Amino acid sequence: MIDLRSDTVTKPSKEMLEKVLEAELGDDEYKEDPTVNSLEDYCSELMGFESGLFVTSGLMGNQISLLIHSNPGEEVITTKDSHIKNYEHGAAAFLSRTQFRDIESTSGVYDLDSLSETIKESKVNKPLIKVLASENTHLASGGSILPFEHIKTLSEISKSNGLKFHMDGARIWHAILTDPQSIEYGKYCDSLTFCFSKGLGAPIGSMLMGDKNFINEAREYRKKLGGGMRQVGIIASAARYAIENRDHLLEDHKKASDVNNSIEKDNRSFHTASYKGTNMLFFSFDTPDSAEIFRKKLEENNIISGFIKKDIIRLVFHKDVSINEVNSIVEAINYSSSIDI
Repeated sequence: MIDLRSDTVTKPSKEMLEKVLEAELGDDEYKEDPTVNSLEDYCSELMGFESGLFVTSGLMGNQISLLIHSNPGEEVITTKDSHIKNYEHGAAAFLSRTQFRDIESTSGVYDLDSLSETIKESKVNKPLIKVLASENTHLASGGSILPFEHIKTLSEISKSNGLKFHMDGARIWHAILTDPQSIEYGKYCDSLTFCFSKGLGAPIGSMLMGDKNFINEAREYRKKLGGGMRQVGIIASAARYAIENRDHLLEDHKKASDVNNSIEKDNRSFHTASYKGTNMLFFSFDTPDSAEIFRKKLEENNIISGFIKKDIIRLVFHKDVSINEVNSIVEAINYSSSIDI
């Protein structure tokens, strides 16, 4: 079976496992694990931040950021379809007791007039907005890349209004590798998290970054949330291998692009097939039943797909999908989406 549900299903390579066996270990609770310390320094320097903290997941990194940047009863600006609002199991309400304020957006790009008006209105008889959160790449629109100029603009708006700017960068390396000049997020974001286990191919872990005071506080919250770890260099070594060998993400973009360019799109059961330049393909259907039929037909043809919504099926390409499997995927999609079935 070719598993395209997500890029989290990848398995560690032999080379990655060899790095695990070679890792120097220490007690990270005492900041004595040299592999973790080196990874945190490497990532923060790479992206222009003062400091970094290895955490168990992107959700943990996002939620620690909200805990530090806001107080109970305050608001976080985000897009209606953001991951931090919709796919983190209500963690913000449970942990930081903040609420979200939706802003009109297209593929994760904010409508700046709507954003400015919302910030302005919050100053009179409405909850205080303390955080502006963005997401790159933008999952719900199919892995769209936010223009780096837009991110700079959001940073300026945040600073001028006394807000903290947080970037949910779970798959941010998909964006950076298409535009290597966009790597210095530390100049523009107060905090950023990215995942080693999505796309990059490590089995576990995320990196949270910010200035030194932020990371010192984040370390305390990580402990409170049960994320303190001991000889964690075992998994940090896999993460280090993953980030140092990140260029394969562009191959995943090519796989998705090749499939998108090769599938038949006329007289199909899906309404649209959407490719946004990274490693995902989204198929939208007129009804949930037709989406489920498509999913089952793909599975009969050895392709595992996933729902993003009840009427949207996604295929996510990753390092464990070989170039040789692309033709098989195309054939399976063409067969499964034929309206004559």
